[in-house]
Formats: sequence, structure tokens, C-alpha cells
Amino acid sequence: MHPLEGVTLLICTHNGADRIANVFRSVAAQRVEQHVLWEVLLISNASNDDTLAVAMRLGQELLPVNVPFRVLDEPKAGKEHALKRGLDVARYEAVAIVDDDNLLAPDYTQMAFEIMQANPEIGVLGACAEGFFEVPPPDWFKEVQAVYAIGPQNRGISGPYPDKDGFVYGAGSVVRRSAWLKLQAHGFHFLTQVKRGKILAGGEDIELGEALRLAGYKLWYDERLRFRHYMYRNRLTWEYLLRIGPGAPSALLISIVYYFVTRHPNLSDAGFNFLYAKRLLWLTKELAHRAGQVMIVWQHPPKEGEIAEFEALRLLQNFRVSLANWGEAKRLFCAVRALQQRLSETN
Repeated sequence: MHPLEGVTLLICTHNGADRIANVFRSVAAQRVEQHVLWEVLLISNASNDDTLAVAMRLGQELLPVNVPFRVLDEPKAGKEHALKRGLDVARYEAVAIVDDDNLLAPDYTQMAFEIMQANPEIGVLGACAEGFFEVPPPDWFKEVQAVYAIGPQNRGISGPYPDKDGFVYGAGSVVRRSAWLKLQAHGFHFLTQVKRGKILAGGEDIELGEALRLAGYKLWYDERLRFRHYMYRNRLTWEYLLRIGPGAPSALLISIVYYFVTRHPNLSDAGFNFLYAKRLLWLTKELAHRAGQVMIVWQHPPKEGEIAEFEALRLLQNFRVSLANWGEAKRLFCAVRALQQRLSETN
């Protein structure tokens, strides 16, 4: 059955009892035309605080009485598990992914509904995030704000992304639920599995967008869809940037695999190995071009504000992960190719 036309605001949080009040206030302030159906769905992802109880209380106190509201527990840790649970049970066609540090503009829900309705080819719709800071950000922040999923996307151009380029930030994005159900019907499951710890990064947003591309949908960006991305003081330190900057290995590998598959739809195992080796050679050359900076970060982390060295560190991590995980990349390639073939059989 096709999902109902409307918007599900899907709030995903892990131990968010102390953070979600501001999110609920921004949701309660939504200005939505009377004919537009919408709901609020919160997924508590492996929380061990009182997120569930706090969410229920906030929903009852703040949300309009005519807006359906649910709170569910997802015991499996990982954003990908919370997303799957929410997308599986959402009532409406447009599912907005709201993190517990996202403060929605008052017209966000209405805009999401109108844009998704007007463009049925959209698989994932990206929003424009404005940084909102607990303390003034450091001087270097603006140069790396994209690492924090802040700022315009798609080179600032509203509309469809180029067919094979770019990705949509997960925070504030809107997923077409019927497209998700199509993926599920063809055996899609998230291959990115990110362990929380030394490196903090997702990857499920990249993977979902690329899978929807394989299913025939488009990635899209619209600057009218806006929210504030709240930056707590602990995220505005150089140490935190060094944790999130390199990215998670599984996220890097899956992005490489989809990059090859989308550009070479009939790619064979041998062809994948050739392209992977070619990419390693390219990375080697890039490292050689930045030899001085690479030598510095090889010995110790870049000092605060050393943006060129920070970029060299990211490049070095890219090379290390790619070199050490060729076999894992090949496994991911086989899984993505199988999904591609299943989708092509019904398109």
C-alpha cells in the first residue's frame, strides 16, 4: 500500500534526555496548513537514560493535540538501526530525519511537504543548515563547517544533483518512504556499521542516498528547507574535529563502492579490482604532492588551526583505510552489485 501523503518528523536520539527539549519546541512551533497531515515519531536508539519518559512528557506538554505522536525504543545501537525502524513504521510519504540537535525553521514541515509533492522523482531532499552555537565558534570553524553538515549543499544550487555526483547530509533531510519500501522489497539493508568511539562519523546517509539513486530516484537540494544545527561547546574543539574529520572506515568504503558502481553499471569483479588499484595509485600521487604536510601528520596530529595539515590527515586516513580494506571493499561491491541487479530486473 502506498504511504499516505503527509510528513513524518522522525527524531532519532541516543541518550538525548538533556537535549531534546529544544527540538520539541521547534517542532511545536511548526506552521502547517490545515490540509497537510503530519506526525511526530521519536526513536530512542539504545538509550540508557530516561529519554523515553522525557520524550513522552515533552510531547504531551508541547505538541499540538491534533498531531499524532509516538515514542519507540530501538535497542540496537547505531543510527542506521534507528533510521530503519523509523522509516519502516512512519505513516507518511515524506519522512524528515531530525537529529536531536536540529532546530527546525517554522515552515520546515510545510516546505518539506510542498517540495516532495511537486517533485515525485526525489528520493532524498537535502536542507540548508545554519550553525547555531552554544559558544562563539573558533576562527577555523567556517573552513571546515561542511564536516559538521553545516551550510548549503549541491554547490548552493536548489534542484536536482548531477546524476552521479554529491550526497545529501542526513541531518534535516527528507526521505521518500515509498522509495524506501522499494529498496526494502529488493533486499536492501545498511552495509555501513559504525562503532562509536575514537572516530565519530556516520555514513548511513551516503549509503541510503546512493541506494535510492540505484532505484531510479534523484538526490535534491532546496535552500528554502532550513533548520539550525546546534553546536555544543564540546563539538567546537580541535580535538573533536580530529575525531570526526577522518570519517568512519565503513562509510568511506561504501562511498567508494557506490562511486564505481554508479559510473560503471556493468562493472565486473576484475573491473572493480582495476578501478580500486587505480584509485590507490591516485591517492599515492596526491600524498606525494603534499609530502611535507603528510610527514608532519604522520608523526603527530595537526595543531589547532592547521587546516592544510588537517586535510592532509584526511587524505592519509583515506589511503590507509583503502589499502588495508581492499577485501572488505570487494565484499561490499558484491552486495551492492547484487542489489543493483535485483533493482534492474523490475525497472
